[in-house]
Amino acid sequence: MSHMFLLACLFAFQSTARGESGGADIARALDQTLPQITISDQELPDALDALGRQAAITMTLDENSADLLPWGRRTRLKTLTVQNKSLREVLPQILGVLGMVYEIRENDLLVVAGEPLKRINRRATWDDLKLLRELNETEFSVENMEKFRIQYRITAKLDAPGLLNAQLLKAGRGSIAQNLETATGALGWVWFPNGDHIAIRTSEAQIANRLSRRITVRYANEPLTKIIVDLGDRAETFISFDPGLLLRLPPRVAQGTTLNLERTSIRQALELLVAETGIKYEIRRTGIHISASDTAAGAALGDSASAGEPARRAASSYVGKISIPSGDGTYSYEFLLRADELPDDILEYRRQLLEAYIQKIRADMAPVEGDNSPGGAGE
Repeated sequence: MSHMFLLACLFAFQSTARGESGGADIARALDQTLPQITISDQELPDALDALGRQAAITMTLDENSADLLPWGRRTRLKTLTVQNKSLREVLPQILGVLGMVYEIRENDLLVVAGEPLKRINRRATWDDLKLLRELNETEFSVENMEKFRIQYRITAKLDAPGLLNAQLLKAGRGSIAQNLETATGALGWVWFPNGDHIAIRTSEAQIANRLSRRITVRYANEPLTKIIVDLGDRAETFISFDPGLLLRLPPRVAQGTTLNLERTSIRQALELLVAETGIKYEIRRTGIHISASDTAAGAALGDSASAGEPARRAASSYVGKISIPSGDGTYSYEFLLRADELPDDILEYRRQLLEAYIQKIRADMAPVEGDNSPGGAGE
C-alpha cells in the first residue's frame, strides 16, 4: 500500500462530535460550504493547520493519538482538492484513512485516534490501517465476513466464533467495522486490526493491556483519589471506588500521597499504591475498581474477627462451597471456601468457568435483530 494517500482511497468514517453544545461556532464553521478545500503534500499537523485556516477554525492534533500513526506526526497526506464541500463532509474521509476521528471542543477541533486504533496500543503499521479501511468500507454479510481472518484471544472454554457470529447477525445493517463494534460490545469484548487479521479479546484484557503504558509523572502530597483518577485517565479507563473507602485508610494516606514515576507502567504505579497505601484494585469489564486491601479491611473489622484469625482472612470473601453427603445419605456437610484458602490454579479454573457462563448469559440478554441497529448504507 502506498504511504501517500489520494482522495480516491479515502472512505467514509463516522466522526465523533462530542461537546458540540459548547462549540456551536466550530460546528457552524464545519457546516459551511467552501468553494474549494485543498491539501498540499504535507505532514498531518501542517495539513490540519491548512484546513483550519480555510474554515477559520483551529484544528489540534492530539499528541498521544499522533504517536499511534505509522510515522507519528510526520505521517503525510497526499495533495487533494475538492470543491463545494463542507469541512464536515470532507474531514471524515481525510481522517478515516488514518483511523482518526475528531471531537468538537469549546474553542477548537481536536483530532484523536478512533477506538479501534487506540486498542492496538502501539504504533500502527500500514497493514493495520489498510485492514481498518477495508472493514469500514465493506458492508457486513456472512459472505463478506468470511473474507477476513479472526484471531480470538478468548478462553478456549468458550465457543467464541459461535457467540460472535450470533451477535453479528443480530447487529443489523452496517459495515463490518460497525457490526463488530456492536457484536463485541454485547459480549464484553473488543476488536482491533492487527496486520492481516482481526484480533478480538475481552474488555478486561484490553484494560490490562492499557495498563502497560509507561508514564513519567510526579505526585507530591496529592489526595490519593486524585492520583488514582489521573492514572485512570492516562490509561483511558474508568475508575470506580468502594463506598467509604477513604474512611478505611489512614488520613495521612488518603489526604496526601507522594509518588514519583519515571518511565513506569501504569500497572506498576497501581502496584506501588497497593504496597504503600492499603488499597487493592480489580480489573472489571467496565473499568478498574478500587477498594481497601484485605489487611485494611480486616483492621476495620476490629473485634469482629476471632482472636486467633488473621485480619486478612476475616476480610477475604467466600468464593465457593463444598457439600459432603453423610454416610447414610440423610444429610450433608457444607463448607464455605474463602479466596485465600484456595490455590491459584483452582481460582483460575473458577474464573474461567464463571467467564464461560457469563458470556452465555450475555448472549441470551443481547438485543434481537432490529434493536439498536447502527444503521448503514442505504438507510
